[in-house]
Amino acid sequence: MKNILLGSVAGLAMVGTAAAADLPVKAKAAEYVKICSTYGAGFYYIPGTDTCLKVGGFVQADYYYQDYDYLNNADFQSSYFRTRGTIRLDARTQTEYGTLRSFIDLRATYGDGLGNVYGDGGDSTALNLDKGYIQFAGFTFGKVQSFFDYYADNNVWGFDSPALTADTNVTAAAYTADFGGGFTATISIEDDSSRSNGDSLGNVAQPDIPALIGNINYEGEWGGFQIAGAVRQLDDSYYDPFGITTDDSVGWAVLGGVKFNLPTLGEGDTLYIEGAYGSGAVGYTGINGGFSTISGQLAQDLYYNSVTNTLETGDAWTIAAELTHFFTPQVFGVLYGNYGQLSAPSAAVDFGGYSDYNIWSLGGSLNWSPVKNLLFVAQYTFMQTDYDNPVLNDYGSFIDSSNAQQVILSVRRTF
Repeated sequence: MKNILLGSVAGLAMVGTAAAADLPVKAKAAEYVKICSTYGAGFYYIPGTDTCLKVGGFVQADYYYQDYDYLNNADFQSSYFRTRGTIRLDARTQTEYGTLRSFIDLRATYGDGLGNVYGDGGDSTALNLDKGYIQFAGFTFGKVQSFFDYYADNNVWGFDSPALTADTNVTAAAYTADFGGGFTATISIEDDSSRSNGDSLGNVAQPDIPALIGNINYEGEWGGFQIAGAVRQLDDSYYDPFGITTDDSVGWAVLGGVKFNLPTLGEGDTLYIEGAYGSGAVGYTGINGGFSTISGQLAQDLYYNSVTNTLETGDAWTIAAELTHFFTPQVFGVLYGNYGQLSAPSAAVDFGGYSDYNIWSLGGSLNWSPVKNLLFVAQYTFMQTDYDNPVLNDYGSFIDSSNAQQVILSVRRTF
């Protein structure tokens, strides 16, 4: 391993001119930081330990322009800014059981209307632990990307960008078995409260037990694929005093995704195709991620049937695709889109004012990296929801479709 001499410092402290000659010269011991090549570039041994640490992160500035045809101009901000700084720490130690790893991705975001998709609410700063987990002997504990997710909108840019597929960070406890040859399998228990879409009565009952997730994943030279499933509790205990019960006590979702490496088109070119279906677990499909559906019609896990005094599950499915093509090593383009459908129970449609609907999104970006670790992005997305039956918007008018569009101009410096 290479040694980098941090410095050997000798200092002479002067306390008045008369005492200067009597002061000894004190030399600090030389300190060294050793490069750790075991885990790749950027890792160094923490002095005095056998733990390797990598420090990284990024700074990003975004400018947004947006338009919602179903909202009055006064109810959303047509343009706004966001800035984010991220620090990533990756610490790894070799043990007799394999690598012990801890990872932190801490993000601070400044901008207008944080937490509000309409970008309206005044400037503020938000601190967010995007990821923070421990990995040891095949186990993972902490906040991670859900093991249900695959493509997870990897090349859709922006802090407030639309979600095309399943893409959620959760707190999990998981075990991953590595079978070699690129094949792994994971079983995970996850807090999926952030994926709960509640019910049509406006309540989000948190389940007593976490969701159970399983996946089979493959990564090879040609690309890869993943098959995943989720089972979650549908808790109706909130409604016990009202005598309302749930027809199904379990919600579920499945996902299948495939990635193709396309070097014949260009070095680094990829194509993702992914589909997901959820029943009583619509948050696993990305059906609500396009910003184009009016709030009163967003997909719910459960819908109230006033005739039977029960809650019935909603069903949703989506399919998405994304193509990345490098025109040159410094310039690449991304084209993406998705389509999905929501099926609400007939009682919710007939008596509850809800409608079945389909959503679709189409977008793309042009990306330029003039030097290493500096990226400029220009991205545009159009999103539309079409309702099977006319529905009321927020202003009391019946509409049969709603749409939204978004432009993002961004620059990121990674280190």
